[in-house]
Amino acid sequence: MLSAVELKEQVKAMGADLVGVAAADAPLLQEHGEEPAKLLPGARSLVSIGVALNKTAVCSGNMLLNRYDSMCVYERINQISLETTRLLAKEGAKAVGIPPYLPVDMGAETKGMQGEINHKTVAAIAGLGGIGLNRLLVSPDFGPFVRLGTIVTDASLQADQTLNENPCDQCESCRAACPVEAIGEGGDLDYRACASHAVRSGLPNVIAAMRKLPGVDDKAIKGIVFNPDFWDVWQATVSGVFYNCSECMAACPVGSD
Repeated sequence: MLSAVELKEQVKAMGADLVGVAAADAPLLQEHGEEPAKLLPGARSLVSIGVALNKTAVCSGNMLLNRYDSMCVYERINQISLETTRLLAKEGAKAVGIPPYLPVDMGAETKGMQGEINHKTVAAIAGLGGIGLNRLLVSPDFGPFVRLGTIVTDASLQADQTLNENPCDQCESCRAACPVEAIGEGGDLDYRACASHAVRSGLPNVIAAMRKLPGVDDKAIKGIVFNPDFWDVWQATVSGVFYNCSECMAACPVGSD
């Protein structure tokens, strides 16, 4: 089996800018309610992957350039995640990649606001950075200009140490810049205010547009657009993945584990 050092070297060779390892039973994961074993029974390690955003694109003021950069970065994370799980499989380990963006649970409880695991928490435990006042991961080399992915595996890998000092110095620049005042004085984040503004071109705007259709009954439309099934249809449209069953494949005994 590859050592953690060897694995991280290969993951960086795939195009990752940051790679770290967290133990699946790390106390901080438990404190945050993360349960890797639910995603992969027998999980022992989590591999955190970071790919840097283009700071020039993010700060350009041009949202088309900004979005395109994020698209490219997420595509790279997806590819690295796929290749890393295959690499671990060749070494005899089981591994699953956790979506860095979509798909997520669109059920009534989470409403698309919570993924299968908190990538920022895993990255912080794996020593890739600290959680900033804006609730983003802030890395020493890239600041908050980084997107994250996570791989859960039953491979026993040497965990990295968390950083001794948080790169975020609580300067409150992010708080002053927030257009919807989602970042509170004490560092609390109004996630709904943030999401409603940051992703307004996504599902929030779809819902708003449908409710403005002429001649529609608002109560009836509300019953449709706030239904988790509708949200899942939107998610499938955006991500391009709409399969809802794979039982025949899962039942087939042919092929490697």
